[in-house]
Amino acid sequence: MKKNKSNLLIAIVFFLLGVLAIYGNGNVGYVFVIFGIYGFIDFYRIHTAYQKSNKEFQKMVNNEIKGQIESNENSIWEFNEEYFRYKDYKCDTKINWKTFKSFRIIDDNIFLDLNMGIQSSYIMAKEEIGENSFQKAINFLDGKITRI
Repeated sequence: MKKNKSNLLIAIVFFLLGVLAIYGNGNVGYVFVIFGIYGFIDFYRIHTAYQKSNKEFQKMVNNEIKGQIESNENSIWEFNEEYFRYKDYKCDTKINWKTFKSFRIIDDNIFLDLNMGIQSSYIMAKEEIGENSFQKAINFLDGKITRI
């Protein structure tokens, strides 16, 4: 979005330069006006696509929150010697430790990063499980996968 906003500013500058050049009887001004109009159209196209995607994303997030609340079920994280198990109201998954690329700790959250060609993580916060269990999980993970 930052790049799109800077492109809008460039389009405004081109458009204004074009108008000034046309006002001064310069034919090159029409080229600047056309570039400016193209920039406006491109900004509008990208901005509306972003707004639509953001609206769909928020709808998905709200549906997930609603599903979690309605199920009234806690998710389960199981650290087994052979696999990691994750269970929630929708799925029950066992993942071999070799499937994970790494784990990282950011702001008292553990991110288990999958090695599947897509950026996907399982995330668990210290406040969800407490200080002692959080440290135990970190110690266990240090023995299973790489910390970054």
